[in-house]
Amino acid sequence: MNITFAVIGPKLLVDDICEVLEEFPHIEPTKLIYDSEKNVRELLQESMDVFDVYFFSGDVPFLLSQDLIPPHSCSLFIPFEGTELYKVIIQIYRHYHFFPIISFDGIPAKHLKEFFDEIEASNVQWYSKNMDGFQNSEELYEHHLALWQEGSVQVVATSIHSVYQRLKSNHVPVFFLKSTKQLIRDTVNKALWMAKEQKNQLAQITVLQFKIQPAVDGQQGKDISTIEKYQKKISEFSKRLFASTTSDDSGGYTLYTTRGIVEKVTKDFTSFPVLKNGAGELGMINLGIGMGETVERALYNANRAVDFAVRNQGNSAYLIDDQMKVLGPLGTRNTLNYSLIDEQRGDFVSTSIRKLFSWLQLIQKNEVTTREISVGMNTGERNAARMVQKMKEKGIAEVIGSESMSQRGRPRPIYRIDLHRLSQEVKVRNNP
Repeated sequence: MNITFAVIGPKLLVDDICEVLEEFPHIEPTKLIYDSEKNVRELLQESMDVFDVYFFSGDVPFLLSQDLIPPHSCSLFIPFEGTELYKVIIQIYRHYHFFPIISFDGIPAKHLKEFFDEIEASNVQWYSKNMDGFQNSEELYEHHLALWQEGSVQVVATSIHSVYQRLKSNHVPVFFLKSTKQLIRDTVNKALWMAKEQKNQLAQITVLQFKIQPAVDGQQGKDISTIEKYQKKISEFSKRLFASTTSDDSGGYTLYTTRGIVEKVTKDFTSFPVLKNGAGELGMINLGIGMGETVERALYNANRAVDFAVRNQGNSAYLIDDQMKVLGPLGTRNTLNYSLIDEQRGDFVSTSIRKLFSWLQLIQKNEVTTREISVGMNTGERNAARMVQKMKEKGIAEVIGSESMSQRGRPRPIYRIDLHRLSQEVKVRNNP
C-alpha cells in the first residue's frame, strides 16, 4: 500500500526529509518548497493534488495552514525533541571554542536552562524569544538583528529558515536549528502509522439501515405513492454511496458501503437530504448507520442505530461505531455522543445516564429540572426522575430550589448536577 507524502518546508529541510524518505519504498514524496513561511498557505492552495500525509518541516508552517488540509488526510510536523539543541550547541562550541552569548528562538526558556544546567554550563548567557502565536518572520528577524547590533548577543540560533537566510546574508553570525536525521525518521514512522490507521478506518465496513413508515390512507391503507418516492430517494442515495442494496417487506432497506464514502457524501455525518420530506411526502423515514470490523457487527450496529432513530421524533439518523459509541440525531445542533459499553450491567451507568451526561455537556448547563431533561433527551419525565434519583443517591445531584410557576401546578425542583463527579463515575464504569 503506497502512501503519498507532501513534504512542505524550505529547500534545505525538504531535501533532508526526502533523503530519509528514500529508506521507505512505499512512500511517494512530493516536494512543496517555499522561500518564506508566510508563503505556505499560497503553496498549499496552488497544489492540485490531495495527499495522504502533509509532512511539515516545523511547527510554524504547520500551524499557519491547518485549515487548508483536506479531510481524511493526516498532517504533522517534526517536533522539538532536544537533539536539535545539542547539535547546534556543538556546532557553536566547535566554531568559537567557548560559549558566546546566544539569542535563541523556537526553544522554551525552561528547556534552555535545563540544558545548560545538565551540561554544567549554567554560567552561559543567552536570550530566548517566545514563539507562542508566531506569525511574522520579519519581526523575528528584527528581534535578533537588534540584539546583535546593540552588542547584547554575539551569535543567533534560529529555527526559522527564512530568518536564518536573511541574518546570514547580512553577515550576522547565525546557526540553524535543524532536525536530526533520526528525529526525521522517527516522525516519518509516526506519519506512516497515522496514514495506515486512517486508510483502514476509511475502508471500514459501514451499513446503512433505512426504515420507512409511510402515512396511512383511510381508504387504501399505506400510501403507495409515498413509498415509491422514498424508494427512489434511497436508490439515488445508494448510487452516490456506490453501495449494494437489499430490502425487506417491512419497509427496511439495507445499504453496504465503506466509512470513507459515507463521510464524504454526508459531509462527515452532518448532511442527510435523503431524510427530508418533499412535496406530498407523508410519514417518516429513519436511518441507522453501523460500523464494525465485520459485516455482521456493522449490520448489528445499524439495526440498533435505526431503533434509536425510530424512537426519536420525526425523521432522523443515528450512528453506532465500532467502539459502540452512539451519535445522534445526526445533522442537528442536538447531536449527542455517548457509549453503549456495559449497558447490560444494570448498574448506575446505564445508557440513559451516559446520554444525560452527553446532553448536559452539549447544553453547557448543570442546573436543570426533570421536565428539561425529559424534553432535551426525548424521554419520559418518569424516566428523567429515576435518573435524577440515582444521581442523588450517589451524591451527584442535589436540590437547589424550585422553578417559579406562572400557571397552576406544583413547582418542579431544580437540581444541580456535579458534572465532574458524573464524568468520573461514567469514566470509572466504562473503564473497569
